[in-house]
Amino acid sequence: MSFRTSNRILFIAICMMVVGCVPEEEKQHETGYVESLQMIHAEAFFQQGLRGKNVKIGVLDIGFGGLNTDTALAHLRRNHQIVVVNDLIPKHKTNLYRYIHGTQVLTYLAGVYPDDSVYSGSFARDADFYLIRPAGGTLAKEDSRADEYTINTALMILDSMGVRLVNMSIGFWSEFTREEENYSASQMDGKTTTISRICQKWAKKGMIIVNSAGNTGEYAWHIIWAPADAPGVIAVGADRFTDKVFKASYSGIGNPDVSFVKPDLITYSPWGTSFSAPVITGVIACMLQRDSTLTAEHVMNILHQSASLYPYPNNYVGYGIPDARKILALLDNPDTMISTVKVVRVYDNQFIIPASGKNIVVFDKTDSIRVRRQTIHESSEGAFILKRKRNIPRTTVAVGLEEAWEVFWEDRTD
Repeated sequence: MSFRTSNRILFIAICMMVVGCVPEEEKQHETGYVESLQMIHAEAFFQQGLRGKNVKIGVLDIGFGGLNTDTALAHLRRNHQIVVVNDLIPKHKTNLYRYIHGTQVLTYLAGVYPDDSVYSGSFARDADFYLIRPAGGTLAKEDSRADEYTINTALMILDSMGVRLVNMSIGFWSEFTREEENYSASQMDGKTTTISRICQKWAKKGMIIVNSAGNTGEYAWHIIWAPADAPGVIAVGADRFTDKVFKASYSGIGNPDVSFVKPDLITYSPWGTSFSAPVITGVIACMLQRDSTLTAEHVMNILHQSASLYPYPNNYVGYGIPDARKILALLDNPDTMISTVKVVRVYDNQFIIPASGKNIVVFDKTDSIRVRRQTIHESSEGAFILKRKRNIPRTTVAVGLEEAWEVFWEDRTD
């Protein structure tokens, strides 16, 4: 599959940690997901006993090395919560356990570490898991567009077993073996690539697919990969910080030539968008435990409405950081409106925002969703002076994780 180059550094880093010092590797991954849980206020779910119980989750990934020994997943093995491990690659080509990427994704979904705090276990530690390694792709030493159809096969298998929620840290873009098969960035429009059409089809059938946005942001490519570009897929990017809404440099941005918003959300990840996606998948597992009748559309809408920038998303961070407290309020009352974004129209060349600290992020936008740049600022004496910039009609200012301003720069008519 065409995620080879964008994830190569990630694979090497993780494998080096595993070979060199397993306890340190576990400690670092524990830190990563604990901070992600804290950002989203996971305790609101945990206090209600929501950990994904009786929810079936499919995980499509490139390998599950360490699955039978990872201490963070001991409870899954003990309680028989790993229901299926299905390998669609012929055994003579490569070992299912050669790569640990899928296992690390699973720890973000269901890992439990020896910690007495409320964050000792991730969102979906009580869920049941159906693990599949699709055929073809990098592990078979041959990347082709035919690989996209193996994802369809995997989704068909999951559907036959009653799995509605799927996590995919997989993407297709421009890394096929035959150059003529490569996609272009402009084709990341949610309807051109085979894989996006496949996932869109399953989303319309009711499957909830969560996909990493891709670590393509630092390449000339920049744009998110497929199928994260599909409107019905929940695309998750990475936040660089734990105290502010700021796209990590490696996290792909939404195609500026489409009218809908991608990515949908971001969460903190020190390792790549592969480990942002399972945090959101875990959130959804808790939502489905609370209300199993939720449709894919309802889930996406609630996630959007709970996030920090709703209803003013952009193609860098989507709707921002979701909030478990708001999700619960929306589950109790779907008509609840909980946006914390303040809207102002400014006719001068600057606007003063009451704020303190170094966690102010400014998104200068060329229209309602397209970002020209994101920058970090520090307030002075409890106030931040936002200045108007040329050819920027709108600016979003995120103050921390729970306060934001949408500034419309207006021209005087008198």
